[in-house]
Amino acid sequence: MDILFISKYIVVIALMIMMLAALRASAYKSTSMGLLGSSVVVNAFAVALLFMGDLYNLGFFRDISLALIFFGFVGTVAFAVVLGGDDE
Repeated sequence: MDILFISKYIVVIALMIMMLAALRASAYKSTSMGLLGSSVVVNAFAVALLFMGDLYNLGFFRDISLALIFFGFVGTVAFAVVLGGDDE
């Protein structure tokens, strides 16, 4: 086996562990921790999708991953603006 092939699987496993830790962090009572945890899960899933799509020659994995990253970021910023209130 190629070392790059093995390292991609190790990265995917590390991303899954990171997703579990982010889900644990988002279970706290504060809204900001929930927002942070969901943002980390979306970004980790998008990166894992990039690796898995490259390993298994999936179609449209780059487009889906880019949309997840973009809309995850936009949703996080929009929710933070709504949650922030007035700047007066």
